[in-house]
Amino acid sequence: MQQRDALVESRSFDHVPESERHGTVRSQVQFWFMVNATLITLFTGAVGPLFGLGLSWTLLAIVIGSIVGTLFQAFHGAQGPHMGLPQMIQSRVQFGSRGAILPLAAVTVVQFGFAVFFIQTGASSLADVTVDQPILFPVLVGAAAVVLAIVGYRLLLRVEKIASYLMLANLLLLTVAALTVLPIGSMFSQSAFAPVAFLAQAGAAATYQLAIAPIVSDYTRYLPSKTSGRAVSAAVFGGTLLSAVWLESLGAGLAIAFPGTDLITAIRDMGNSFGFGLGAATMVVSLASCLIACALTFYSGSVSLLSAAEAFRPLRSTSALRSTTIVIAGILVIAVALLLPSDTLGSFSAFLSILGYFLIPWTAVNLTDYYLVRRGVYSISDILKSDGGIYGRWGIPGMLSYGLGFAAMVPFFSTAIYTGPLAKALGGADVAFAVGLAVAAGAYLLITRGRDFTDEFTAVRAAPLNTLEQSAVPEGDGIAAVEGTTHS
Repeated sequence: MQQRDALVESRSFDHVPESERHGTVRSQVQFWFMVNATLITLFTGAVGPLFGLGLSWTLLAIVIGSIVGTLFQAFHGAQGPHMGLPQMIQSRVQFGSRGAILPLAAVTVVQFGFAVFFIQTGASSLADVTVDQPILFPVLVGAAAVVLAIVGYRLLLRVEKIASYLMLANLLLLTVAALTVLPIGSMFSQSAFAPVAFLAQAGAAATYQLAIAPIVSDYTRYLPSKTSGRAVSAAVFGGTLLSAVWLESLGAGLAIAFPGTDLITAIRDMGNSFGFGLGAATMVVSLASCLIACALTFYSGSVSLLSAAEAFRPLRSTSALRSTTIVIAGILVIAVALLLPSDTLGSFSAFLSILGYFLIPWTAVNLTDYYLVRRGVYSISDILKSDGGIYGRWGIPGMLSYGLGFAAMVPFFSTAIYTGPLAKALGGADVAFAVGLAVAAGAYLLITRGRDFTDEFTAVRAAPLNTLEQSAVPEGDGIAAVEGTTHS
């Protein structure tokens, strides 16, 4: 039985052959719309109001920040069908098979960490429409997410497609409710502006979108290799941007209308005030979206974990290996969700935010290499070797650029755990993402400038699996030496 016909997916860190590729760009729009379509997204839109920013300026900051962050996130989308690999293992090209461990570890912890929030939010949504069961509900939500993740990509894609229609209808009704129930006119008339508040909101929106970058190719790699890279990136961009801006805008309005109130409680109460059981229906839809999002975190977290482990010990990707990894991760995450007191959630969120900083210079290095340095010319065979093949165990240019980018960000960190001196000077606004992207990308371009890739590209041509047929092969820079090579 071919993998594409199997019930349980076996692919994790390995290459997806053309015979198993399927799906359309349209389905990707719905998929990525649902990635951000959880009520947790509401909280990102409350940053501006927390700093005293008016609604109109908050909405503008949300749009600008989201566009900037989503652009970087969406550029990863084209890598999936082109390379047929999950996102983070591609980092072996820039960092080496073992040098990629740091960003891989950060992605793993962040993904499983966010699963805790999705389980808790989903359980809370279930409790709002039934009788609360503080132990049973988190276990049920977590267990269901584990099952979805184990079955894998094909089931996730189908479930996301159905859920996207429900979420779209729910968001339309919530928007009508907000325009009806909330004092929108008076909120727009209070156009308070502060540069620090505006930067804080834009930075939060951008960082929220950048956090998705490490998982994008996990879900675009199953598309046929001939799928337009621009179309895939546009699908990722449009889907995640729409749901992020929409929910963050609702969050901003709720934060201004009900200051000091939990936003999930506020949106439920607003729906109930509107009538037609909208508040209860929103909780049901929230449960479904949290369940799906949790499954995605288990899926991508397990892929990153196995990618890191495979650098030290060769592994063969099987459904049993995937399933065992996800089950163990699920048990640990559910235990944390049950044991983590509610008064520590703020600190835990700040901890995840700091880990998220580790991913920003990674995305800068990875995209710079893919689009500007090697321009998509890679040996898939060598990427999949535990010793890194032609890319080696330690990629000094990538690691050095990453380190410089991260070091430049530290003074700009702004979290509940640590606020850097330059962030304090900005009044607490978090612009670390912009600094990290610029420094890491600039450093990588400078370090690799003038490097002769002729020998490497010759080795790529000889590799059993390579990307040359799909690569844009320009004249010069040693790339023309492999022009016309066929893809294996």
